[in-house]
Amino acid sequence: MGVTISGSVGRAGDNRKSDTRNVQKLLNAVFPATPLHVDGISGPKTIRRIERFQKGFMKRPDGRVDPESRTLRRLNAAAPGLQKKWRGDSTKWSERKKLVSLDDRFLSKVVRVLEALESEGFKPKIVYAWRSLAEQQRLVAEGKSRTRFSFHNAQKKIGVPGSYAADIIDQRWGWGREAEAAGFWQALGRIAKAHGLYWGGDWRTVKDFAHVQFYPNSRLGAVKKQSGFA
Repeated sequence: MGVTISGSVGRAGDNRKSDTRNVQKLLNAVFPATPLHVDGISGPKTIRRIERFQKGFMKRPDGRVDPESRTLRRLNAAAPGLQKKWRGDSTKWSERKKLVSLDDRFLSKVVRVLEALESEGFKPKIVYAWRSLAEQQRLVAEGKSRTRFSFHNAQKKIGVPGSYAADIIDQRWGWGREAEAAGFWQALGRIAKAHGLYWGGDWRTVKDFAHVQFYPNSRLGAVKKQSGFA
């Protein structure tokens, strides 16, 4: 089942924020090179993007997406093409692809963390950003994780990754002793918390020094539900 909307979005539409966000996400799936800001506002850019999509099958694009319309059906049909690119071992994705798999709000903070680490002479690298639920179960089976749903698994309602967690290492040392000796973990924790993030090095039980996340652990259940897994 694809994305549904409760009212029209676009030119002279109802333009409810939740509906507009869903349409913007679908449009971004079709046009990933020039993504719209998913803000729930049906402004000129969103309307032009709807028209651009409609030009492929309409003689007179109207710049609007109605519930159960041909435009919405075609957007839903096009969206799975984006989901295919998220398959496979996510540790082997490019750094850019890993960043794109993060929730937009978390992404901006992670970019600033990476820049700050680089300014201090480190060479940060993201190992894990988003990962599939199947990949999460594999890590649990291998004893590398204790949770069957992680902030790494968070996704948007249309199935597009929206991770609230990232594992960051220095590419020279990985998880080796040298990272601690060089002060990398301490720097990561300090900078991440300065940007309002939560650091796995502060956990009371099993510490995860490479891990940073957008929400406190108390929000995990809510994120699981929002992601469609509860």
